[in-house]
Order: sequence, then C-alpha cells, then structure tokens
Amino acid sequence: MGRPIINEAYWLRAISCLAVAVTHCVNTTLGNYEESIPQLEEYFLIVIRFIAFFGTPTFIFISELLLAHSYPNKLPQDFFIKRVKFLLIPFIFIGLVFAILVSNSLKDILYEWLINLFLGGYHGYFILIIFQFYILHAALHKYMVKWPAKKVLLIAFFINAIYLSIFNFTEPIAGKVGEYFWLRGYWVPFLGWLFYFVLGFYCGRHFKLLKAHIEQQKYMMYILPFLFISVICILTRSHILDVVSSKRVDMLFYTVSVIFFIILVTMNRVKVPKFIYIISKYSFNIYLLHKILLYFLKPIGYLNPVIYFIFSFIYSVLGAVIIAKALGYFSFSKFLIGKTIPIPKEDGVQKS
Repeated sequence: MGRPIINEAYWLRAISCLAVAVTHCVNTTLGNYEESIPQLEEYFLIVIRFIAFFGTPTFIFISELLLAHSYPNKLPQDFFIKRVKFLLIPFIFIGLVFAILVSNSLKDILYEWLINLFLGGYHGYFILIIFQFYILHAALHKYMVKWPAKKVLLIAFFINAIYLSIFNFTEPIAGKVGEYFWLRGYWVPFLGWLFYFVLGFYCGRHFKLLKAHIEQQKYMMYILPFLFISVICILTRSHILDVVSSKRVDMLFYTVSVIFFIILVTMNRVKVPKFIYIISKYSFNIYLLHKILLYFLKPIGYLNPVIYFIFSFIYSVLGAVIIAKALGYFSFSKFLIGKTIPIPKEDGVQKS
C-alpha cells in the first residue's frame, strides 16, 4: 500500500508472543510441581506470570495497529478470504487437536471441539476475538476516522473496564453455563478487548504522532509499567482482585504502559535484530503449537522448578519453531498451523 513499515511492530509481536509462552510455561510448571514447589519459587513464578499477562491483549493492539496503518482507506477485497484460510482454518484444526488430546471417546472429542470453537475452550480463542474486530473495523472504519479520537478512546475504555469489572467483582450466575461464562466464556466477546482495538486503530493511523508523544513523556513511560505491575501484585496479595488472567480490569493500564514502553525503547533502533525477526515470523505458529508441546512435558523431579520453567520455555518455543519450519516444506501446512509472517529483506529502510 506504499505505507512505511512499523519496525516497532516486530518487537511488539515477538515480545508478546514470548510473553504468552511464558504464562503457559508458568502454568505447566506450577501444575507439575503443585505438591512440592517451595513457596519462594512459587511466588517468583506467579509474579513472572503476572508480568507476562500483557501478551494476549497486546496482540489485539498490534493487529489493529497494522490494519489501520496498512489500509488507511479500505480493506482489500480478498481480506476476509485470506484470513479465513490462514487464521480461522488453523484455529479449527488446532482446536480439534486439543479436543483429541483431552478426550477418551468420539463423543467427548466432538463435545470438546465444539467448546473450543465457540466458547473459547483453548488458548486459540484469540482468533475468535480477532475476527470480531476485523468485522468491527470493516463496519466502523469510515466513522472512526471522523469521530474525535479522545472521546472514542474514553468511551471504549469505560465500556471495556465496566465489562471486565462485572466478571472480576461479581459472583457467577447459578448453573453450569453461568459458572463457565464467569470462568472463561467472557473472554471471547469483543467487549473485553475493545479499548485495545480502538487504541490500536488510532495509533496505527497516527503512529509518528504517537512516537512523538511517547518521546515527550519518556520518563513517565519508563516508570508506569513497574508502577502498574506493583499495583496488580498488591491488589492480588490483598485479595481485592485475585483473578489470575490477562482479563483483569487493572490489566488495561498495565498492558498499555508495556506497549508504550516497548515502543519507546525500540523506536530509535535502526535495525531489528535477527532473533526478533525470527520470533515475529513464527509468532502465530508458536502461539498455536507451544501449548501442545507443553501438554506432553512431564515433571523432571531433580530439576528446580525455576530451572524447569526456563527449560519448558526454551523447549516449547524452540520446538514450535522447528515444527513450523519442518512443516513449512509442505504447502498444506499453512492451513494447519497458519502462515509465517513476512519480514523485510533489509533493516531500517522503510521504518516509519
């Protein structure tokens, strides 16, 4: 489209991808060492998990940031067709894989598969959210470019915050449906992520202006992530808000602060390191595959839990990249585990 590449997006995507893997590796470690983990190591891993919870919401932001930046006027005609083929079909396939892994009969497989596809039963629920925002972008783009950004951002923030607060601070409606929806079903509707979408839209359209504002407030940008994660830890320890997920209302503040922090520390780098390009390239594959690898990872009794966590992280991320690279030789693999993301041939040339 002739628009300059946002190099910072490679950093955001790679770091967010690794953050998602970190949260699941912590969960695996805590689950495998549930009976024997020392308290100090347990607290350390729990804090690491909270620090990494920005990963999934940042993906929402990145998706809309790049959409608004790359297509400032309208979406291409084949936009939805491509995303159905390379996002939705892999989501359906990996949902089936997880259903098979946790089931003992054909009936159970079908039940779990339907839960995965429509109720966010596995970590790929992110794709369902993204598609809702693709539809919202197509429907609201021509209006959002005219509406005052500050007002839209404020309204979106309050809608998002109120929605999350309902599920953070109230008891589930009686019954299995209510319990499931309060547990994880509320993750899927777009209202729980609306602010990240709106923020991504306006940041994508005005990225140079965003960077100028971040530069002006750089000292605050260095402080805010540490301030907000401290608040999250205090609220959790005091049991004021003890939800353990990225769907906490206070994550709205923390995630945005981390996004701006990453942009700040990367926006003056001329070159993107090869490692960041590689993780960014395989980020969707890592997102889909790493938890399958973790499913087969058993406890290793003689390893300290923190060392086990580090091992599980390297094993799941590296394993996912190796699988994606190996399957990449087959043209059909993009329909199973998604496409890799293109990276520029030269660094820094098209930086916005």
